[in-house]
Amino acid sequence: MGLSVRRAAVFAALAQGLELPEILERFHLTGKELQSLFQEVSDHYRGGEEGFWSLYCDGASRGNPGPAGAGLVLYSPQGEIKANLGQYLGQTTNNVAEYQALILGLEKARQLGAKRVRIFSDSELLVRQLTGRYQVKSPQLLPLWRLAQKELQNFEAHAISHIPRELNHQADSLARRAIDQETSSR
Repeated sequence: MGLSVRRAAVFAALAQGLELPEILERFHLTGKELQSLFQEVSDHYRGGEEGFWSLYCDGASRGNPGPAGAGLVLYSPQGEIKANLGQYLGQTTNNVAEYQALILGLEKARQLGAKRVRIFSDSELLVRQLTGRYQVKSPQLLPLWRLAQKELQNFEAHAISHIPRELNHQADSLARRAIDQETSSR
């Protein structure tokens, strides 16, 4: 039995619920060989995780619509902050600001050479629309959703996750600061 076929058969047997002693006996493996097999799979998946940039993005609006801002923090795969910015967006809704923050972050990630990106947002609507769980019905959001989808195609891989607001405080603070700076300068 070839190595890749054997590997697949071992994992299929594990998936079917065979106990480890049965696996060892059926496939004539030593404990060390099985451990090596698990290490190989672990290394493979860990390698797939490497190279991901992390993008935290948030939009804010004072009033709905009202003065709005976008904030983002972009981390390299090594965990270094590579971008940390807020941008005033003018008068718009919070949902539009959320999309604009995402698009701004994706553009920045691409400019910095990111090939893989993990996106973190506290906007449940944005995350669910981008992952296909919700349809985009708003005529205001549809062009932004399309642009976000187009930007995502520039990456080899991407993932998007909803996170609690407390874990997105840096991006939120940058979005709010952009609003404050613009409105106080008037």
